[in-house]
Amino acid sequence: MNQSEIDFFDRLAPQWDANEVKSTPERVRSILSKLPLAPGQEILDLGTGTGVLLPYLSEAVGDAGRVVGIDLSEGMLSRARKKYGHLPNVELLKLDFEEEQIPGMYDVVMLFCVYPHLHSPYDTLKWLFKMNIKPGGCAVVAFSSDEKFINAIHHERDSDSDHLAPAPVLAREISSWGFRTEVLAATPDEYIVLIKTDDQQA
Repeated sequence: MNQSEIDFFDRLAPQWDANEVKSTPERVRSILSKLPLAPGQEILDLGTGTGVLLPYLSEAVGDAGRVVGIDLSEGMLSRARKKYGHLPNVELLKLDFEEEQIPGMYDVVMLFCVYPHLHSPYDTLKWLFKMNIKPGGCAVVAFSSDEKFINAIHHERDSDSDHLAPAPVLAREISSWGFRTEVLAATPDEYIVLIKTDDQQA
């Protein structure tokens, strides 16, 4: 992530939660209910932002589990810390996950409302499965809306994000890179692509 992108998210951070109308508790819970989450797991939330997923992931993994949220925007992380820094099984880290090594191994890696902002999705997924995803673990690309809404928002904000393809199209593209994918949802309210690999060195 370059400095202009960081500045963009820092600038939006104070109003982010007020403007986030799609990630309602009901919708987030519905999305997470479709994922292979369980007590005791370790979950990595990439691009955690203001921590939309954190309380739900914290609840899902329980006291024996752990949730690590990563973001490069200090503005976003500051708001996440204020809201959820008290949760004992949640840790927040500031780093560029496409450029810096992420500590730890995880059962599930969440890319919630993040995928269009990746500079090199293939390299990022390849590295995550090699260095941060446990054998049998998975990565999840998810949104609390469909691609039409996401693309309209990005166009309106004039961000540098790439166009988001429909979930089945994205799943086929990621499969062409050697991963196994499954579309868990492709509706106006939910977009979920599950990513796995048989080879941890993928």
